[in-house]
Formats: sequence, structure tokens, C-alpha cells
Amino acid sequence: NLKLANLDLTLTDSEFKQKVTDTISNIQTAYWDLVSAIRNYDIRRNSVKLAQINLRDSRKKVEVGTSAPIDVTDAEATVASREVELISAEETILRAQNSLRALVSNDRNADIWRKVIVPTDQPDFKEFKVDVDTAINTALKNRPELQQADLNLQQLDIRKRLNENNRKWQVDLTGQFGSNGTAGPQGCQKNQFTGECVLDPNTQLPILLTPPALVGGIGNAYKTMWTEGYTNWQIQLQVTIPLRNRSIDAQLAQQNIQKRQQLMNIRKMEQSIQVEIRNALQSLETSRKQVETSGVARRLARERLEGEEKRFQAGLSQNYLVLQRQNELSSAEYQELQSLIRYKQAVVTVQKAMYTLLESSDFAIAKGSSSNVPDLK
Repeated sequence: NLKLANLDLTLTDSEFKQKVTDTISNIQTAYWDLVSAIRNYDIRRNSVKLAQINLRDSRKKVEVGTSAPIDVTDAEATVASREVELISAEETILRAQNSLRALVSNDRNADIWRKVIVPTDQPDFKEFKVDVDTAINTALKNRPELQQADLNLQQLDIRKRLNENNRKWQVDLTGQFGSNGTAGPQGCQKNQFTGECVLDPNTQLPILLTPPALVGGIGNAYKTMWTEGYTNWQIQLQVTIPLRNRSIDAQLAQQNIQKRQQLMNIRKMEQSIQVEIRNALQSLETSRKQVETSGVARRLARERLEGEEKRFQAGLSQNYLVLQRQNELSSAEYQELQSLIRYKQAVVTVQKAMYTLLESSDFAIAKGSSSNVPDLK
């Protein structure tokens, strides 16, 4: 029973750690969603500024007669469209903040609901490297569902051994030893009519009822425990031979089946974890490549816009081409941002799959912490 109780405590700690890991993973994912929303807002705001600059230049060209009025109309429509996108981006920030607040605090009256969350980390690229074998071995060592399955298997083995022991002979040898002590005041034999002490006819002395060795108080009572031989002892041998117990036999048969099923479940878990690790690492590698290519695409889009603006100022390009290049730059910047965010979240996914997210986030859980956590429901 003590072993089972210890396993139950370990199992509870493992489940608690899994919940904490899931919470940290959700918080980090929501955090990067907020970073993405804020950066996207900056991109949209810059896009509005570029459209406004283009509108100003178009108006000047119309005034001097080098451009048609339709160019101003196109530029105004572009400014309005990008302002709509900017408003939508602002709403996305507010929604992302609310999602993060809900994960950080379950108190609807907490101060965090009245404050603006400003992320301090930026989605800069920091490569995370780990080989497949190391990641799989780490996951198989750390994953709580495997630990819980192993603990359940240990509990099943203990219960199985208990039932097997109940089928064996039981020999009980018991022994008992005791010693009594007695003492009290001196007394004599009384005449039932007169109430006086009866005298010994030979000695003419009162006939005493209490032996001299037993006369005294509690101290003499303790002394007589060992001096007067008032001891007793007992030895008992009991042999229990269980007859065929069909209930125990049925329990053992069921436990053997449960053990085989548990071993199969563990192997399936290990296979599933291996697939999860490989998929997470593949997503990480894909995100890394996307970061590289999207960075190149963003740089080229900016160069094309700068070139088109110079051509437009020289009268060698059309207004719609400048607007097109601006849209291409905004799209490229957004794609690069999304690639960086996906890479950050892919790192979190890999760390969660390996079950190293708490350590990499500088979190530590003391043993037995689950028993000290209040119920938040």
C-alpha cells in the first residue's frame, strides 16, 4: 500500500507537470501571435504612408500636367484600401492581447485586463539545432504520458504480486509475555460479629491477610512484578492454507491481460512520439528555409519599389506600377514576418514534443508541488 501511495503521488506530479507544460506552450504561442499582430500593424501603417506619399506625388504631377487625374483617383483608392487593412490589423492586436490575457490570468478583475501588453521580444531569427536521434531519445525519457503509463504498469505489477501472495500458504508465529505486580496495605482477618482482628491461637497475634512482601504502595507493586514470579507467557503458531480462490484467479487473469495491453499501449505511445518528433523537426526545417527565402524576397521587393519610384519621378513609369510594387513589398514583408513567427512557434512545438519547454523557459517545478496547488475552478 505504501508503494502504491508513492506511485500515486508521482503520477499526480507528472500530470501536474504536463498541465504546466501545456499552459506555457499555449502562452508562448499566443505571445508570438501578439508579436505577429503588432508587426503586421507596423507593416500596414508603413504601407499607408507609402500610399499617401504616392498620392501627394500624383497630385503634384496632375498640377503640372504630367499625369492624368485618374492617377490621383487610383492613389486615393489605394490609400483608403490600405487604411481599411490598418484598422483590421489594429483589431487583430486587440484580439491577440485578449487571448494572451485569458491564458495568463483567469481573474476577470485582474489588472492585466486594463493594461496594454507590449511584447519585449522580437521575432529575430535564432536557429535552433537538434538532431533527430537526440530529440527522440530526450522525448522518450521526459514525456509524461510515458512516465504515467510506466507508473500504471508498476501499480499493476504490485497488485498482481499481492494477489499471487494471497494464493500462497501463510504461517503466523506470535508470542506473548506478561508480568503482574501487586501491593497494598496490611490487613487482618476480622470477626464477623465484633469486627475485631482474629488472633492466632498459637501466637496470640492477629492473623494477617497480606503477605509482608506485598505490603506497600505503587513502588512495591512495580518491584513485585519481577520478584514474586507473577509472570505468564504464550506462543501461538497458525498456518493458513488457502483453497482454490476463483475470485483471485479471475483477478490475476484480468491483470495479466491488462499488463499485456499496457505494454502494447506503451509501444504505441513510443511510436506516436517518434512520429510527432520527426514531424515537428520537419516543420522546423521548413520554417527555417521559408525564413531565408522570404528575407530574400522582401529585400528584392524593396529594391524593385525603389527602382520603380525613381522611374516614376523621372516620368518613365506609371502610377499603377508604383502602387503594385508597394503592394508587393507589403506582401513580402508580411510573408517574412509570418515565416519568422512560424519558426518561433515551431521551436516551441519541438521543445514541447521533447518535453524540455519548461527548462528552456527557465521554469522549475518542485517535487510534490501538485499537492500544494489550490483548485482554480
